Amino acid sequence: MLQKKYSIISANDVLNFYYNNQSFKNNKNILITFDDGLSDHFEAAKILHENDIKAMFFVPTCILDEKLPANPMIIHYCIAEFGITNFLGTFYDIIEELKVSNNIDFSINHFNEFNNRWDKISQIKNMFKYKIQYSLSRKILIKIFQKLFLEKYPNGLDIIHLNENKIRDMIKMGHTIGTHTHTHLSIGATKLNSNDFKKEVINPKKILEKRFDLEIFSFSYPFGEKQDCLSSAELLKNTKEYKIAFTVEENKNTKKTSPLLLGRYMPTSKDSAKKLSLKIEKIFNS
Repeated sequence: MLQKKYSIISANDVLNFYYNNQSFKNNKNILITFDDGLSDHFEAAKILHENDIKAMFFVPTCILDEKLPANPMIIHYCIAEFGITNFLGTFYDIIEELKVSNNIDFSINHFNEFNNRWDKISQIKNMFKYKIQYSLSRKILIKIFQKLFLEKYPNGLDIIHLNENKIRDMIKMGHTIGTHTHTHLSIGATKLNSNDFKKEVINPKKILEKRFDLEIFSFSYPFGEKQDCLSSAELLKNTKEYKIAFTVEENKNTKKTSPLLLGRYMPTSKDSAKKLSLKIEKIFNS
């Protein structure tokens, strides 16, 4: 459907559009992107390659540099495999073990007020994302991963994420990689000091460039909503390492769009090809 109705462009096309005055033959151009460096992205990369489509994959560098999963994926996979009750039970044990339960409002009691499991999951994700200080949040999530998922699946990292060899193969297919912070945290909502900003935003570029011997010029904001992103001026104040950066704001990107605040549409499991087509048309016509 996408190939029939739209021109599918590459990351380099986007870069040239904003910095080298490149124009497009058609008015409706689409770049396909993937966040989080998930293991099944390798299968997606092969399917796209078979159809002569070059996509962009944003990778959290903790999966390469530390051999540990990104933060939200620990929540997703542990809840999917062990359930909310076991996840929260392990969480309670860990905050007691770390002796931090009296110092931070974890809003634990609020979980009991929801009957809908998706509400509970949303509450859990928001707690780790916004309420717990990011270094503590990371420490707790790693312990949950080790006590639950890694205990049952010693190859847990490969189940969840891409590895270096697969990323190399994807690059050979013609796909482009970019950064997605180091551990996958909200840059806009997290008050990072200069050292932590370097670790989460600047160093991932250097890690990928050194490991894969290529230039990294793009960055994707984890979560990507307005509260999770920086303005173009704020990003440039902290680093000039990136030339394009992506949000998940549903905007049509034009020459007037800041290349450091590019919009995207994030398809859901409810999107059929028809629904996706209608959504894309709505964005193009906005």
